[in-house]
Amino acid sequence: MFNYIIIGAGFSGSVIAERIANVLNQKVLIIEKRNHIGGNCYDCKDENNIIIHKYGPHLFHTDYKDVFDYLSNFTEWQLYHHKVLAFIDGKKVPIPFNLNTLYEIFPKTLAEKLETKLLNKYHYNSKIPVLELLKEEDDDLKFFGKLYL
Repeated sequence: MFNYIIIGAGFSGSVIAERIANVLNQKVLIIEKRNHIGGNCYDCKDENNIIIHKYGPHLFHTDYKDVFDYLSNFTEWQLYHHKVLAFIDGKKVPIPFNLNTLYEIFPKTLAEKLETKLLNKYHYNSKIPVLELLKEEDDDLKFFGKLYL
């Protein structure tokens, strides 16, 4: 009656079942213990018609257009912009730490000084481990690294 049986209708099970059915033209039976598909990425609406993440927060992102296009056949997307902020000295500042963060937490002259030293020592847009900053001979860069201890 079925060529394949897939256990679980989360992301993996659903995609494999769909590919077997539509690419291989085979019959698939999916067995799922929950009363919905999507696994832990399942969304539903509460009594106020607000979308909630039943099993906790989940975000999806990809740099691959073909993956996005494939998934778009099965879902509607809710646009979301993820920003991580730290609360430092009464201000919300961008994390991971970047050059904009310098100007949020330091006086302009110190921020400019640190930016110049960082860009002279490291490539623009590079990721610098705190432990590397702590090894610096330059007192300003070492000070900057000590902020994270």
